[in-house]
Amino acid sequence: MFKQAILAFTAFMAMSSPADAQQSINPPLYVVRDADSTMYLYGTVHIRPRGADWGNDRVRAAITESQEVWTEIEISPAADAQAQQLAMQLGAAAPGRPLSSWLSAEENAQLAAALTGMGIPAAALEGQEPWIAALTLSVVPMMQAGFDPTSGVDRQVDVFAETGGKTMRSFETIEQQLGFFDNMAPEAQREMLREAIVQAPAAAAMITQLSNAWETGDEAALTTLVIEETRAQYPELYDLIFVQRNNAWMQVIANELNGSGVDFVAVGAGHLLGAEGLVAQLRARGYTVERVN
Repeated sequence: MFKQAILAFTAFMAMSSPADAQQSINPPLYVVRDADSTMYLYGTVHIRPRGADWGNDRVRAAITESQEVWTEIEISPAADAQAQQLAMQLGAAAPGRPLSSWLSAEENAQLAAALTGMGIPAAALEGQEPWIAALTLSVVPMMQAGFDPTSGVDRQVDVFAETGGKTMRSFETIEQQLGFFDNMAPEAQREMLREAIVQAPAAAAMITQLSNAWETGDEAALTTLVIEETRAQYPELYDLIFVQRNNAWMQVIANELNGSGVDFVAVGAGHLLGAEGLVAQLRARGYTVERVN
């Protein structure tokens, strides 16, 4: 389902209560070492319920041990403001190409129904390109169900690390991240929108499945839901989100491991998994990567 592919980029959502999460979460954490350097790899989710925990004691200890902490992009109020402005700019529909023109009459009716169910005016997305409209259809139901982007794991890692005086680093700019979607082929964007419309009513059940896999650190389930299905059904999106970005990040990671010290890398959990994931790529380069249990 394309919804899973969307969430692979924007968020894995967690549906359990904060109390349950704090008692039992065991998210994916790995470590790779050589003679003079250590790197922790933490698979994150980008949106969590308000107050839900973002890691366990092992994760906090790994950050405390580290000198540098890496996230996908810079996390700060200024970066957030830039992201909002850029999303509006890149996601604006081209003149004479409103969102409705991408869909059939039946699909436009389905879109209107989905928006009405969310309490959003039917014409609210008319001035958007398909990719950003699809993201809106994916994220809004989650926020309405009580999820908060400021509770995302990446953000909480950033707060914990900065409080501990760590040096904060990032792999990408927000321009690069949004550009992956904005540069998608028209037909891929259209399919992304169509699937987001169809899957919107099932978002809660889908997120529950994904979040349970993340909280228990179920690598097999996460690999199936996020990596294998995306690669099989949406190869272009898989290449954009995972292959190209992972390959670019690996160059940075390899350079860090060539140096010395301790680094903590916090990126979406899907980037660690699968044949093109960071864990597999490190092992292919001869590193021993261990799961921290």
